[in-house]
Amino acid sequence: MNFFEAQDRAHRKTGMLIGLLIAGLVAMTVGLYAVFMLCLELLGVWEEAKEQRAAEQGQHLNLDAAERFAVSEIGVWWSPQVLAVTFGVILVLVGGGFLYRYLQLRRGGEAVAEMLGGVRIEPDTPDAAQRRALNVVEEMAIASGVPVPPVFELPDDSINAFAAGHTVDQAAVGLTRGCIALPREELQGVVAHEFSHIFNGDMRLNLRLVAVINGVMVLGLAGLILARYVGLSLLMSGNRRDDKGAGIAVGVALMILGWLVAAIGFTGTLVARIIQAAVSRQREFLADASAVQYTRNPSGIGGALARIQHESSGFKASGEASQFNHMFFSQAVPALFATHPPLSVRIERITSGQGIEVRPEPSAPPPPPTSSQDRAQVGAATVALGRLQAAVAHAGELTQASMDWTGQVMGAIPEPLRQAAREPSSVRALIAAMLMHEGGTDEAALTRQRQAVAELLPPEEAKRTSLLLPLAAALPTVARVPLLDLTSAAVQSLSTSQRGDLGRLIDQLVAADQTVSRFEWVVSMIVDAMLDRGGEASHSASAKLEAMPRSVEVILTIIATAGTEDGGDAVRALNQGLVALEWDEVAKGSAVSQRELATAVHELRTLRFAERRRLLEVSMVVVNHDGETTIEEAEMIRAIAEVLAVPMPMVVPTTN
Repeated sequence: MNFFEAQDRAHRKTGMLIGLLIAGLVAMTVGLYAVFMLCLELLGVWEEAKEQRAAEQGQHLNLDAAERFAVSEIGVWWSPQVLAVTFGVILVLVGGGFLYRYLQLRRGGEAVAEMLGGVRIEPDTPDAAQRRALNVVEEMAIASGVPVPPVFELPDDSINAFAAGHTVDQAAVGLTRGCIALPREELQGVVAHEFSHIFNGDMRLNLRLVAVINGVMVLGLAGLILARYVGLSLLMSGNRRDDKGAGIAVGVALMILGWLVAAIGFTGTLVARIIQAAVSRQREFLADASAVQYTRNPSGIGGALARIQHESSGFKASGEASQFNHMFFSQAVPALFATHPPLSVRIERITSGQGIEVRPEPSAPPPPPTSSQDRAQVGAATVALGRLQAAVAHAGELTQASMDWTGQVMGAIPEPLRQAAREPSSVRALIAAMLMHEGGTDEAALTRQRQAVAELLPPEEAKRTSLLLPLAAALPTVARVPLLDLTSAAVQSLSTSQRGDLGRLIDQLVAADQTVSRFEWVVSMIVDAMLDRGGEASHSASAKLEAMPRSVEVILTIIATAGTEDGGDAVRALNQGLVALEWDEVAKGSAVSQRELATAVHELRTLRFAERRRLLEVSMVVVNHDGETTIEEAEMIRAIAEVLAVPMPMVVPTTN
């Protein structure tokens, strides 16, 4: 699986889906137009007959505008006015239904989880099973290089799960109570399956399908309401009035019109459901195969599927579950068209290895950094360029080596730091402590940093910063970005004012010593990306590098200049990157402000995925301009990958 191709393909499929929606709107407009013209024809004939009867009796009927129009259109099957009305009805009902659901789901995975009755699992949960589930998700997210997604528990004892979101870094994972209770290896298999949906670009397409189906279904529901309530009501009221003939006729006409409209709407819904089910079944096979590839353990996901096969009770979710049926690990509710392959077929494929390619493992990772001497050695390690290039090339894929190394790195992070990263009340203190350590031993700079902490953080958080500072100072270099990744959920939970204070705090802490290190840029970029993807961030991914030259130059300049005082060397590194892009070289580098970085982060997140890969490859040219890639430089590449929503696996360093 090529992550970049899969994501671009998913975006193209989304465009195709919009195209199909437009084609469907045209087809439904034609059908509804024919129904309206038929009704006008019948109404015109009816009114003309009434006029003739009245004239024979020496009476005159005063027809309203609609009735006069119907009489004039008898025998005419082309009317621009009727077409305009028909298109307006379609646009309001179908387009409105699509837009309503799309906006409802704009927050991505969290919105889906809440609609299904999910409750977010808090990091300090006392429940051991929930804590284990969070650990499994955290390990897989950090190993694969994506921000740790929020995890929701669905109040159901069956075994099921889903991943939802518009982008890789806006995903949420939902697990039923029964799924959380699974043995660890089976739970890991289920979570790996859901991460595959994240990496393969399935989530975006799945949410668009939900919005499309909702829009088409609104037309059918409108017809049903017209037939069963409006038409029936007029029919019954006509029976109670003196002009029974007219009342009954109008009621019957509206009922016929309603049923015809409902038929058009529900036929469109049926076609959309067929497409949804067909797409979903194939993606489930791919996700199963990817889960085995990630975990190297077919019995994990196979065991979970076998348990589902022998379950006595099914999924009991809210009424919304049917619309999200295709997003679950196994079919959540019965459906006319199965959204998942039969469990027996999925189990057979997994146990026989059909369609599952298990690649050879890379060399084993180094032992975990246990002693202070080991930690210093790992901190001074370098990263082979080949490993860095392989990590980018295999974005969205996991290996056992990467998973093992992640477990070792996570084990090297003291529990107080991990706990602080998970809690909104302490996450700003942790980020401040990591930056204050990075500032070095300059007492004047430390004094300015302490003043900034005291001004921008409440007293309790400022005190927490001092307590975390020595732990952050002893943290192995390779554990810094993983620890920062753990803060994602807590940063997302901050209020608007707290986010603003965090941004200002980072600016002041970084500026305190008048120099910006590589790690300080890493923190700035990752936190900016966290804040940028919060709420209803843009989901566009269609731009090219040439459309945003300044943003590209900002990132390459940061890579080239961070951590060095040799301006000439920095310019040479920057120019190597520009040459790789086939752009013009520059005579000297330009300073980059925090505001420019924030703008660049936002712009670069709209790149198409093939362009994101291109930018990462050029970034590696810049960091390797001197023939050596340090851990700090590898951190920069991983931070850029995270900004670009590219799941770059953890790179196992090579010791000197």
